[in-house]
Amino acid sequence: MSKRNREFIPAVAAVLAAALMVGCGSGTGGGGRGGVEGSVVTFGTDAPICDVESFSATITSASLTPQSGGQSVPLITATSPATVDFARLTDFTNILTNSSGVPPGTYNQLKVTLTSPQLITLNTLTSPPTAVSIPATLTATSFTITISPALVVTANTASGLTFDFNLRESLAVNNAGTVTGTVNPQITATPTTPSGTTVGEATSLYGIAGTPSTTSLPSGFTGSFPLTLQDGTGLTLTILSNSSTVFEGDGVTTFANLAANSFVEVDAIVNTSGQIIAQTVDSEEPTSATNQKSAFLGEVINITQDGSGNATGFSLLVDDEVPDLSGTIPLHAALNVALVSTSNYFINLRPWNRQAFTFGPKTLGRAEKVAVFGVLGSGTPLTLTASQVFLRPGNVPGNFKALQAAGSDGKTGGFTLTPCGGLFGGHAITVLTYPDTNFLGTGVSPLNELTTASTLDTSGLLFYEQTSGATSAGASWTAPTWVMQARGVHQLPN
Repeated sequence: MSKRNREFIPAVAAVLAAALMVGCGSGTGGGGRGGVEGSVVTFGTDAPICDVESFSATITSASLTPQSGGQSVPLITATSPATVDFARLTDFTNILTNSSGVPPGTYNQLKVTLTSPQLITLNTLTSPPTAVSIPATLTATSFTITISPALVVTANTASGLTFDFNLRESLAVNNAGTVTGTVNPQITATPTTPSGTTVGEATSLYGIAGTPSTTSLPSGFTGSFPLTLQDGTGLTLTILSNSSTVFEGDGVTTFANLAANSFVEVDAIVNTSGQIIAQTVDSEEPTSATNQKSAFLGEVINITQDGSGNATGFSLLVDDEVPDLSGTIPLHAALNVALVSTSNYFINLRPWNRQAFTFGPKTLGRAEKVAVFGVLGSGTPLTLTASQVFLRPGNVPGNFKALQAAGSDGKTGGFTLTPCGGLFGGHAITVLTYPDTNFLGTGVSPLNELTTASTLDTSGLLFYEQTSGATSAGASWTAPTWVMQARGVHQLPN
C-alpha cells in the first residue's frame, strides 16, 4: 500500500463505505432478501488533541453484526487492509460513500481490528517547529463497537452512520499533557439523525474534479461532476449542484467556470435519496504530477516578513499533497514557500467570512490552514514559489476564557479562547459566533453556559487580524490577534 493511501484523511471513510456497499449488498446482513434495498451513507469525524499532527493505524478487519443474529457482514479483510490518518478528521466530517444495495434491517455492532499505529506530534520549542515521530503502542487490537442506537436501514431510503475515532480520549498523556505513545482506541458508531430530507453534511471533501456535465440530471439540479478522492482507492463521488450552490475560486463564480482536473474543496449535504448536493464548491487550480504541480495542504508554522510587516515567505507543515508528490516533498516535512508580487490570495468558504476580513501578506499568520499552489524550484531545501494561497477552514482547540457578548438567541456573540496549541504561544484569541453556528455539547443557550472549566474545539475560518474591530453583536478584538469566525463550537468532556 502506498504512503499516499496510508496518509490521506478520508481513507478510513472511503474504505469503510466501499466495504459497506459491497458487504451489505451481499444480502448477509440485515434480513432483507431479494426485495427493494436501501443505502447507507457513512460519515467520519474525530475529537482533537493538541499538537498531534497525525495518528494513523491499519484496519486489518471490520464487520457489521445484524441485531437479529446470523453471519456478520465483512467490511475490511486482511487481504485488503486500510491504513488511515485519524488526526485529520477533527471536528469536520467527510462523506464516506452513498452505498446502494444495503438490505433493509437493523445492525447493532461494528467489529474492528487495528494494527501498526504511527503517531506524529508538533514540537513548537524548535525554530521553526518540527514534526516528531513518537513510538506508538495499542492497548488492544480488536474491538466490538456497539452501534447506539442500532442502525436501521429502510428500503428506498438513505440512512446515515457516523464513525468517530476519538483521539482526545484514545491517546494517553503524562502529567505535562504530552502524549506518551500509548493508544487505547475509543471508537463510536452512531446513526445520524435526519433533519427533514438531509441525512448529514460533509464539511471537508477535497480531490480532483472530473468533467462537469449538465445532462442526464435528476430533477431540480443544474449540474454534476465526479470528484475523485486522492486516497489510492480510486473512489469517485458524484457531486450535484443546484441553484443554491455557491461557486468560488480564481475566476470561478458559476458551474460553467468549473474545469476538469482542477483541485476542488466541497462542502455538501446528503439527502434521504442518497444524493450528494454541494453547498459550496471552491475550485482552486489545475494540478499535474508530471509537471510537479500539486496542491500542498497544511499548517503555517513560521513566517518571514519585510520591514512593512508583509510576509515574504513561510514554512508549511505539509499534511497532504494532491496529487501525491511525497517522493519529492515528504508528508509532515516543512516546505519553504516564497511569496512574490504575483502571488494571489483567496478565502475558502467565503459565505462564512461574515466580517469580510481580507487575506494576504499582512494577515498571513501562524496556525492558519492553507492550500498552496506553485512551481517547485531546484536546490536544497526545495522552495515553492506560490502562485496561489488559499485560506482553508481549520479548527482550534483550547479553554474558554471569558464571554464577550451573547445575544438573546444564546448563540450570536463571541468569547475569548486560550488555545492549547503551541503555535499560538499562549496568546488568547477571539471567537465570533452567529445564529447558525453549530454548538455541540451545550444546551439551549450555549454561549451563556460556557465557563472557565469548558474545554472547546472551535472550527471555521481563522484570520490573523492587523486591525482592531468589533461586531454589531458586541464582540471585539485588539490587533494583532487571531480571530476565529466559528462555524462550529464543540464543548468537549473534561
